[in-house]
Amino acid sequence: MEEQPLRDTLVAVVTNDLDLRRFAEDGWYRIPARAIGRTLAADTLPQLTTIALYQTGAITAGLASAIELWGQITEITPQLRRHIFPNEPDHPAADEWYHVVRVAETKRLERPIICRRPRRVTFIRTNRQKLLNAVDINDLVIGSDAEERLWKSLENLQAERKYFMRVSDVMMEVDFALFQQNKTVGIIVTPDAAPPEPAPDPTTDAWRILRFSPNRLQSDFAGCLQEILSLVGTMKKAGAD
Repeated sequence: MEEQPLRDTLVAVVTNDLDLRRFAEDGWYRIPARAIGRTLAADTLPQLTTIALYQTGAITAGLASAIELWGQITEITPQLRRHIFPNEPDHPAADEWYHVVRVAETKRLERPIICRRPRRVTFIRTNRQKLLNAVDINDLVIGSDAEERLWKSLENLQAERKYFMRVSDVMMEVDFALFQQNKTVGIIVTPDAAPPEPAPDPTTDAWRILRFSPNRLQSDFAGCLQEILSLVGTMKKAGAD
C-alpha cells in the first residue's frame, strides 16, 4: 500500500476580519467540535503542528481568496463558546464546544497562496513543506502517485483540485474539475463499490462526473486520461456549436 505523507498542517477558513485579527494579533483560531468526524477526520487534531488560514472573499483586512498567515501550533484545547467569549453569554451557540488552536507566533508567508478561480473552501489537510512552497491553492493537495500524475496531465486545462461543483441540486466535492465552454467535468477517485452518478448528455448538460478506482488509475493511467480528454473534447465541441 502506498504510504501517504503525514498531513501535519491544517488550512482552515476565516470569513470575517474580526476572526482574522484574532489570529494575526492574538494567535488563536477556533474549530467547531461538530466539524470533527464530518469535514475533518477524527484523528486530525493530534497530528497537527501547523495551521494557516484561507481568507474568503469577504475579507477586507487582507488579501481576499488567499492564504497569507500561518503559525506553529502550541496547544489545542476544547472550550465552550461562552468561555471563549464571556461577553456573549446569550449567543445561540454559547453552549457549543470548540477546539481553540493557539500558535506560538503568527507568521506571514513569503508570498500569498492564491486561488485562481472563485471556489468554496472548507478544511485542507496538507503538510508544512507544501504550505511554505505553494503558489496556488491546488499546490496544497496531497494525492496518491497516480493522482499527482493525473494532475500534471490536467493542470494546463483550466483544472482545479478538491473543487466543489453543483451536480443537479447538490454541491459535491470532486478530486479534479475541468472547465470547458461553461461546462464542468468532475473526476472522483473512489473505490469501485461507490454508486455511479447519473450520466447526462455531454452535448447538452452543464456537468458530467467521471469515477475511477485507485487501482484502475494506477494500472490503466493512459486509458483513464484518454477517457477524460475525450469527454472534455466532446463538451468543448458541443459548446462551440
